[in-house]
Amino acid sequence: MASVTRKAQGGRLGFRIRFYVDGKRRELYIPETTKKAERQANIVAQHCEELSKARANNVSPSPDAVKWANGTEGSIRESLVAWGLADPVSEKLICDEGRLLAPFLDAYVASRSDLKRTTEINYKQTRRLLVEYFGASKVLKSITAADAERWRRWMLVRPMAIATVSKHCKRAKTMFGEAVKDRLLVSSPFAVLKGGKESNESRHFLVTADVSKAILNACPDADWRVIFSLARWGGLRCPSEVLALKWSDVDWEKGRFRVDSPKTGVRYCPLFPEIRSALKDAFDPELIYCVNRYRSGEQNLRTQFGRILKVADVKPWPKLFVNLRSTRRTELQEKFPDHVVNRWMGHSGKVAEKHYLQVTEEHWGEATRFGSPTGSPIAKHSGPIVGNQRTKKPSELLGLDVSGGAVIAYPMTPTGVEPVLPP
Repeated sequence: MASVTRKAQGGRLGFRIRFYVDGKRRELYIPETTKKAERQANIVAQHCEELSKARANNVSPSPDAVKWANGTEGSIRESLVAWGLADPVSEKLICDEGRLLAPFLDAYVASRSDLKRTTEINYKQTRRLLVEYFGASKVLKSITAADAERWRRWMLVRPMAIATVSKHCKRAKTMFGEAVKDRLLVSSPFAVLKGGKESNESRHFLVTADVSKAILNACPDADWRVIFSLARWGGLRCPSEVLALKWSDVDWEKGRFRVDSPKTGVRYCPLFPEIRSALKDAFDPELIYCVNRYRSGEQNLRTQFGRILKVADVKPWPKLFVNLRSTRRTELQEKFPDHVVNRWMGHSGKVAEKHYLQVTEEHWGEATRFGSPTGSPIAKHSGPIVGNQRTKKPSELLGLDVSGGAVIAYPMTPTGVEPVLPP
């Protein structure tokens, strides 16, 4: 049992904390005699007792005790590490990568060799926002949970969409979670940060058949007809999945094509008539990719697509390519089972419901169309149910008149006496 006693050490009075680790007596010393120091000494004694018992029983200590031990510094931390009650101090703490914000974030992104190119760009955007708000030389340990919340609010008033803010908050959680794993921080200030709803209502816009035909006619060349057809009728992600499509991926005989998505992997999609027509017009056996322009990745497809919409006399809608995918998902959902459309589109039904599926005017019209009942009519009862004073239960039995379909009441009769049906 850990004990706390007053003791003079080095000519000063303080509190001595004594406990046992692996059967050996250990001591810590707090060189103050104030009431506050006494309370602190008792808390330290409780944590040390918890850590030593957990070590003796080969079980995990309480999170509070671990957090306290790994948050100590100086001679106390050195003693706890030597006794096996705390994790060793990370070597990264002696360099900027373990102490300062910008070097830490740069080192984290550089260490993620598993990241795809677009994901790496997203992490760098989060890094830029963190450094812009906190400063490059901000000490990691000085960032609090309140600071993290203020950073979230700062992004919202820039202004920035809630869905975008939520994604940046998730990436910040991931990066600072790595700092905790590396023992640079005891806990992450972003651990309890809530970014907000990621579904973006501005994505809800249906691209009708007439609008689609006008856009297709306004496309300047075969490449753009392929791009638009794959995004609109194939529901492919643009530009990643559209630009990755090769002629070798197209199976003309089976009527399907292979989509090698950098986000979700390989899947197969039907060669819908609109897509087949566009691909046939652009087919060139000497080329590798179905779309040969924009291969450098430096051009912005949205900018050129906006020009095409202007030629087609179509007003641009929010999230240009995402709403093409959303439109196609909604159309296919009406004709095919959910699991089939999920395979073709490369996402789950839950994701589709949250981000893609929409309520159309046809749904509203079908629901309100005359002569199309949505349930069984409820017939009115001809009279009230008479209560039984003795049992306080209904004294009539309800039944159906098979001749007319109306609900009628049959008076209760003694046992063995059949009720008389109406003629």
